[in-house]
Amino acid sequence: MKKKYMGYIFPSMLSFLLTGIYSIVDGIFVGRAMGDPGLAAINIAWPLVALIFSTGTGIGMGAAVVVSLNKGAGNEEKAAKAEGNALFLLLAGSLLLTLILFLFGRPLLLLLGAKNELLPLAWTYLRFILLGGIIQTFASGLVPLMRNRGASFYAMCAMALGCVANILMDYFFVIALDLGLMGAALATALGQVLTLILAILFYMRKKNRIAFVNMRPDKKTILSIVRVGISPFGLTYLPSVTIIFMNLQALKYGGEEAVSAYAVLAYIISFMELLVQGIGDGSQPLLSLSEGQKDEKSLKLYTRWTFALGIGFGLIGAVLFLLAKDVIPVFYGTSQKAAEYIVYATPAFALVTALYGLTKPAVSYFYATHRVVRSSLLVYGEIVLTLLFIFILPLFIGLDGIWYTIPSVQVVLGICCVFFLRR
Repeated sequence: MKKKYMGYIFPSMLSFLLTGIYSIVDGIFVGRAMGDPGLAAINIAWPLVALIFSTGTGIGMGAAVVVSLNKGAGNEEKAAKAEGNALFLLLAGSLLLTLILFLFGRPLLLLLGAKNELLPLAWTYLRFILLGGIIQTFASGLVPLMRNRGASFYAMCAMALGCVANILMDYFFVIALDLGLMGAALATALGQVLTLILAILFYMRKKNRIAFVNMRPDKKTILSIVRVGISPFGLTYLPSVTIIFMNLQALKYGGEEAVSAYAVLAYIISFMELLVQGIGDGSQPLLSLSEGQKDEKSLKLYTRWTFALGIGFGLIGAVLFLLAKDVIPVFYGTSQKAAEYIVYATPAFALVTALYGLTKPAVSYFYATHRVVRSSLLVYGEIVLTLLFIFILPLFIGLDGIWYTIPSVQVVLGICCVFFLRR
């Protein structure tokens, strides 16, 4: 069982690890090429960009859970229909979202705090990302479906190819050609093209083909996918919602340097979040299949391993974060003031990385085993708590309230996770 488990977990972890490395390297290239304005602009635009990836992930993970639950229960026809309807949802969702962001992206960026020189920079990044919006939605949605078919290694290769291409093209477009944020956006979009090509080749194989009849929209199937997909969508998108309000408050209490500092800190904790999410997403097929088969022994064993890995990596990440606090600003090319903010806030954000090892696998466990209410409470409760803390804490302790918002939220969520798991 352990060999089977690691066969799912290791490729998933490595895939998300590469994605995390890419996000860090992307910030380093932009920071060195453009300094604080580039980092601030990309951070302000990111909540809109993340809608694209999160929509694909939500649909793909939601469908993967429904497929596994039905296969575990012996309902092969319903499982096939769920996978086919996922393709319909990916197409419809990507077209609608790309159109909305093209039409309303600029005014939305204004609402998110992109003013003066930051607005044209943020709009440039968003506009060029949207050129590959449909591609990116499909790429992020098909990866969990491939993993769910037992092709974890192939899914890892698809994600890895896209990430490595992103890094290489980031250097070429941003540094060598000096294209700034336009270059960073093009590198992201073109990297996802390679991931999608591998996904298409996977589904072109005879044994993996999805029948057109299963792509026909079925209301009941779509609702079941959406119901489960709400949690992985929120899990993926929540950090971007946090970024919106953190940026606005950071601008208010600390100016552009504080936004730049938070952008760097967000890159680091997002790397840790992606790593533990790789553990949760990698275990999803086995957890869902065990739940569908009512195999309590296997379910408990896979659950223990998932939390042990998550908590272990969370603690290791926190220690490494603290040890590297003086080096991080140098890599990102921040101003002296932003660097001081980063060093000061690192202990609080190191606590976040430690707690991610508990809270993120917990969400994955709950939606994988169809405990949708608990997973949704954790995901969307995090949004509510973030809104409360980000506006209340700065009133009493100023800029410190911004640095301590996310740690405070994670402490509360950690307590809730323990309570839910004990029940």
